[in-house]
Amino acid sequence: MNMLESKVIQTRFEKEIFIDKKSNIVINGFRSLDKSTSYYEFKIGLDLIRIREDEYYGTKKSYVSIRISEDLQSLFIIEPEIQSIFAVKNKQEKEAAIELIRYLLVESQSFKHMVTDMINNLKKENVFTGLEMKELKVKLAVLERLLNVSDEEIHFKVLRENIA
Repeated sequence: MNMLESKVIQTRFEKEIFIDKKSNIVINGFRSLDKSTSYYEFKIGLDLIRIREDEYYGTKKSYVSIRISEDLQSLFIIEPEIQSIFAVKNKQEKEAAIELIRYLLVESQSFKHMVTDMINNLKKENVFTGLEMKELKVKLAVLERLLNVSDEEIHFKVLRENIA
């Protein structure tokens, strides 16, 4: 029997269930260093099953933004503007979401397999310019860093940034 790992966030209105498999995780929105930022950033999307009043209520995709310092030593969790995993949650519910994110980054084998697949796919890409090569190397370094994250390196700054 193949048992899947799952995590549940109990909110006032429903249970949000994350089943730990690659198809329920996406990484996108990669942003590299530039003149205005001193960090790398990307989003992780998680498919969550919703249960209300003991009935299936559908699924939703929730996101969290991850920032990695320029030296690749620290990871910061930032609340994205839309579809945030922290949206409309009280303090205890946000703590459960933090526990889920910590699990994903540190322990989830599905996440690590997905990152490994992304690394292998990037290594097969054809690049033609020096700029493309530089961007590819940066993405590879950031993804390789995600394979060895420890609890101590994660800094939770659950906040929504004002972009104005």
